[in-house]
Amino acid sequence: MTTIQTRLIVLLSDGTRLKGFARDFNPARPNFHLMLAGPQGETGEGREIAMSDVDAVFFVRDFAFHREKRYEPEGDLTSMTAPPTAGARAIEVTTKWGEILRGLTYGYQPQRPGFFLFPTEPLERALNLERAYLTRQALSRVDFLPSSGPARGA
Repeated sequence: MTTIQTRLIVLLSDGTRLKGFARDFNPARPNFHLMLAGPQGETGEGREIAMSDVDAVFFVRDFAFHREKRYEPEGDLTSMTAPPTAGARAIEVTTKWGEILRGLTYGYQPQRPGFFLFPTEPLERALNLERAYLTRQALSRVDFLPSSGPARGA
């Protein structure tokens, strides 16, 4: 039986960023295991990560994606699968490190320790970022947006 490994970029409360693969991430558990990725994507040492030390977990498609570089999509993006909007709320969050993400959430409640965000903007970030788990301590601002639906590919 093969277990699916998920590519994660983990941002710890002390500012450390770790790239690696995980099979057991569950924000309801006190910890998870990360197999660290090297410069070429190979796996290295395993590390146990305490959820109490986590600010954010980014589920990515590609570790080599450069955030500073503008992504200019080729072709028609209308075939991209957007997250289902039924039951979702459009949200904009500003993190304590100054990043602004817009997307959809299905379970944000201010008293909970964290929530998942499915990004829709900025487009170049959303194309690599499948979803993010953001903890309450990682946020400096949360705003709900009018629900006009995500503008993917627009």
